[in-house]
Amino acid sequence: MTLTAKQYQTIKLATVIVLAVAISQSVFYGNYLMPIALLIAASLALMLLRRKVKEVMADERDYATGGRAALLAIQIYSWAAVAGMFVLYALRDTNPAYEAVGL
Repeated sequence: MTLTAKQYQTIKLATVIVLAVAISQSVFYGNYLMPIALLIAASLALMLLRRKVKEVMADERDYATGGRAALLAIQIYSWAAVAGMFVLYALRDTNPAYEAVGL
């Protein structure tokens, strides 16, 4: 099965919409570990689907300009910040100050 770039972008948009709804519901019901699992599953699924795209998704100049190291640092920091936020939200019952720190 191969995908076009447009099909991949449509799937990616649908994934973001479903993630937004699922994460907001999880936070509303006080389940703070589910969003982390959903983010990991969605990222893995999109990574696998991206490999099915046979068209050119990005030019090498894009990666050279942005820098792979900078992109990786931003991604790692973003993942750590999101995971830390949900952990702090989960612990806010033990100390209410954790909610402010998580925000």
